[in-house]
Amino acid sequence: MTSAKRRLAGVLAVLLLTMTGVATPAAAATNLTVLSFNIWMRGSHGGIGSVVNQIRASGANVVALSETGGGATEAIADALGWQHTEPGWDIDVISALPIQDTDWKSWNDTGARAITAKIAGVWVYAIHLDYTKYGPYNACFDKDSVSTILADETNRRRQAEQIAEWTGSSPGIVAGDLNSPSHQDWTAAAKSRHCGYEVAWPTTKAFTARGFTDSYRKLRPDPVADPGDTWSPVVKDNQGRPEPQDRIDFVFYRGGSITPESTRTFGGGTGWPSDHLAVLSSFTVS
Repeated sequence: MTSAKRRLAGVLAVLLLTMTGVATPAAAATNLTVLSFNIWMRGSHGGIGSVVNQIRASGANVVALSETGGGATEAIADALGWQHTEPGWDIDVISALPIQDTDWKSWNDTGARAITAKIAGVWVYAIHLDYTKYGPYNACFDKDSVSTILADETNRRRQAEQIAEWTGSSPGIVAGDLNSPSHQDWTAAAKSRHCGYEVAWPTTKAFTARGFTDSYRKLRPDPVADPGDTWSPVVKDNQGRPEPQDRIDFVFYRGGSITPESTRTFGGGTGWPSDHLAVLSSFTVS
């Protein structure tokens, strides 16, 4: 049978099943369990082996890494037997599932960078935003006005906007260290947790404006009862002042084919190799 005849036979079979009321088998849903994991200076504060062990313990099958480089990504992926992206920056995606495609982008004017891997039909992005002019210090240490705080967020906001725009409109997951709190956390109800401030942080708003949903706040909507702090399990003192504790690591998702099932912070305790907690979010992709 020629290839053309095989294609025609396939079409006729589908039509016959439809006409007789016999449903074609539905495609199986895929689980994507995504870990947003800043590994702290290439895993140098615990060793690559510790990073690998924590990824295994998390149950993740996709990890958005930040603070990689120097061969760290390759070493982690090889130890796990996973696939990986390799742009040569401090961000990467590693996956136990096949990586179908990859892409990356950088912006000279802001220094923003993003890398993405297509996994189970979904683009998964790893990002890491500018760490300078950290907003909670403006609030808790300098007691700046909200307008000053937001002015100092300008470059980080532009980075987030550039990355969010680059993702287009297709289903996707964006994960990483934003070096910024969330506008869903510094609310009026939670001011006592944040040095008396209410701030509509623009980095997270840049993603929600492009149709993304914060998986943690979707499933854990109360920032007072469930703050979800990821900064920092080890940094508690800043020159004799209490270090502001905050949620600055995220897993966002977009698209009706992606359903969040669970989310939590992950890590901490003896032997944890990072100065951040990770964020672990599980999705069903249909």
